[in-house]
Amino acid sequence: VTHARQDGGRFTKFAPPTSCGAGVPAVAPPAAAPVEVLPPGEAVSLCGDPQTLLADVRPADEFAQGHVTGAIHLPCAASGSAATAAVDLLAGRHTLIVYGDATGDAQPVAEELRRRAGRPDLRVIVIDGGFPAWSQAGLACSSGPCLDCGGDHK
Repeated sequence: VTHARQDGGRFTKFAPPTSCGAGVPAVAPPAAAPVEVLPPGEAVSLCGDPQTLLADVRPADEFAQGHVTGAIHLPCAASGSAATAAVDLLAGRHTLIVYGDATGDAQPVAEELRRRAGRPDLRVIVIDGGFPAWSQAGLACSSGPCLDCGGDHK
């Protein structure tokens, strides 16, 4: 049986699909590693590495009062473009450390950034206890607005 197409041409053959996986790759991409939770004393050893990006998800006023030295400000309420910019900063880096006021504040942001980055080789870490635990451990802190964030993150 032949049928006419809307443009006037004719279909000469039609073969229905033999399975329901059209467009699905034969081999699934490697799964990304789960987000790790590390105590501040272990996370600090990664902070001096230029291949590590630190992201603070707390509100701007808390970030300005004190944050992990070298961290960018990426609040939980950040726009999609801010998250995209953070993912762009991950290019060429192998580790992302995220923290908030508590472990739970940072985990959703860390998961979202891991998902957006789409890189199974990216190590994503949340600081256990957040910034309060970091500060209580006497680790390096800075104050002031985020100088590397630009725009609306200050």
